[in-house]
Amino acid sequence: MDSIDESVRSALNTFVDDALDGSWSGQREREAVSLFAFGALLDHINADNSLRDARQVGLEVPVPQVIMDGEDSANKKNQVCKDVVIWPEPRMTCWDENQNPTNSPIAIIEWKFDRASIYNGDVNWLETFVEKYPDCIGYAVTANQPSSRFSLSCTRVSARQTQPKWLHIR
Repeated sequence: MDSIDESVRSALNTFVDDALDGSWSGQREREAVSLFAFGALLDHINADNSLRDARQVGLEVPVPQVIMDGEDSANKKNQVCKDVVIWPEPRMTCWDENQNPTNSPIAIIEWKFDRASIYNGDVNWLETFVEKYPDCIGYAVTANQPSSRFSLSCTRVSARQTQPKWLHIR
């Protein structure tokens, strides 16, 4: 998992550099996610890394849904789409041979854009997910528009611990 952490941390730093260079005019979350994934994360593909093929990365793709304490599972779908998903193998999805969403990614990166602080709902969901799928690492990211007082913060969630401000850039 260290190589995933290194890739995500470095890609987030590259995203910040790209966002603050004065040429990016992104206003929405999907624009930020796209710049991060295609402008930064894919640069970390390396045959010796956990991220070794562009086809391991999915944007807005489904992962198995988890039910958090106190939630009614009757009205929940059995899968949910997440902003950036990194699979263990290229071309992998959450679907098993019976078309059930049971396969887990090695990383989920949930974004909030133009927000001052980490969204606790993302952290709580990621904590529940990694409890059920301990081989996955979750990252809850928030960033502002470059034209405002820019900051980026990332909380890292693993089966062992939640690390607020695992990365924090102002």
